[in-house]
Amino acid sequence: MILINFIVRAVDFVYDVMLSKYIGPEGLGLAHMARSVMMIFIVISSAGIPTAISKLVAEYKSKRDYYAIRKILMVSIALALAFGISFSTIIGLFGANIAIHVYKNEVLIAPIYFLIPAVILLPLTITLRGYYYGLQAIMVPNISQIIEHVAQLIIVFIMLTLAYPITPIKGALIAICGISIGEVFDLTWLTSMLRKTNKGMDYIPCQRTRASHILKGIFSISAPIAIADFISVILRFANSIFIPRKLMEVGYSNSQAVSTLGRISGMAMPLIAFPFIVTGAIVINLVPNLSENMALKRYDRVKKDINFSLKMTLLAAIPLSGIYLLYAYDLGYFIYEDMEVGHFIRAMSFGTIFMALEHTFSGILNGLNKQVAATRNRLIGLAIQVGCIYALIGNPKFGINGFFVGFFLSGIVIFILDNITIRRKVKLKVNIKDILLKPILATMITIIAIHYSANILKEIIAKDSLGFYISLGIGGVVYAVTLFNLRAFPKSK
Repeated sequence: MILINFIVRAVDFVYDVMLSKYIGPEGLGLAHMARSVMMIFIVISSAGIPTAISKLVAEYKSKRDYYAIRKILMVSIALALAFGISFSTIIGLFGANIAIHVYKNEVLIAPIYFLIPAVILLPLTITLRGYYYGLQAIMVPNISQIIEHVAQLIIVFIMLTLAYPITPIKGALIAICGISIGEVFDLTWLTSMLRKTNKGMDYIPCQRTRASHILKGIFSISAPIAIADFISVILRFANSIFIPRKLMEVGYSNSQAVSTLGRISGMAMPLIAFPFIVTGAIVINLVPNLSENMALKRYDRVKKDINFSLKMTLLAAIPLSGIYLLYAYDLGYFIYEDMEVGHFIRAMSFGTIFMALEHTFSGILNGLNKQVAATRNRLIGLAIQVGCIYALIGNPKFGINGFFVGFFLSGIVIFILDNITIRRKVKLKVNIKDILLKPILATMITIIAIHYSANILKEIIAKDSLGFYISLGIGGVVYAVTLFNLRAFPKSK
């Protein structure tokens, strides 16, 4: 799963870089603002539903009740279509009002309307992924993600090339079209694999299962998750409104304010979230493992699983944080050809560690049956972030730095609250030397190796960007060798 996540993240990162170079920070900002509208509807229509479908399908699969499994699939698809059509209709009727009265930006009218196909398609693909996960046919949805991102990258690249030169609004429209393009390929693959996956299933009913019973089961599981995700998305939606508005209050033009949002959300954030390649794979496997071991009262195994996940997370996040701190402007220039984004990468560099830990902690808490606490902690953190954005960005003394204050305070508060919650549930002992000091020492050695190799390569390689990337590769090798010599790699459990 780490390999699949790496491929998807790498393709997605190339896609983000391509967009930044073709449509610029203002185009990215417009696309992000429009996507925030889409995410509200997607959360309502699908948050928690794939988890519910996965659990129900797995439950009936254990009973070999394939009739019920097929009915779950049909009911889920009908539900996803109903949500998609309903919410796309709402966007069609009120899209202009959202752009004018909420964002106060008429330029966003067209991008919001372009969201309609994605709002219909996304709930369907998310539903089918949940179905395959329930059958434990994991490779089908994993391959679908690769197909989606590769198709999106290729077709959007062709569209951008043909449409060049590109205005910010035209670029935002193409970026939003890319969402629907990826989903079409994703959905085509998922549906084409249904017959092969369902082959051999006996659809003779063990017991008649009514559609109302299936809907009740889906909503009983998904509703708490959906409520939490909805509040979270609303708070992020507020950020996409407040950041440009507050920046304009301190003298930014509309174009500058939207460009700043684009640099944060479309350029800096993909780098800061890079450790999700590792933590995503950890969380998916961690939740069922912890749930099973807690039910069987294997508390020693629970503690080992938690320590293992924390160590893997820090091994990925600490070196990246160091590189972002010291080479922020090089990354901004060589990746995005934008020196200004380097300031944002450096300012958010330590957030890499907190975001990675937040992701892993969420898996730990869900596995320990502490979903409510996990949700509460994240909502408190997000509320602090939105409060800082609203109160500080409009203050000339802070400006955009008010966002970074909120970003860090949010991460620190969630980290502290998650720690308290986990320690109340499990008496966890953490080996600080092994879990923290070893990766820090290895990171310091890695930074030295990157520094000296970059200086040597400058004399050998004429192209600065190639020399920089090679020095990062050398740093990665040095980091792995140092961890091996320090015996820092987690042992097989």
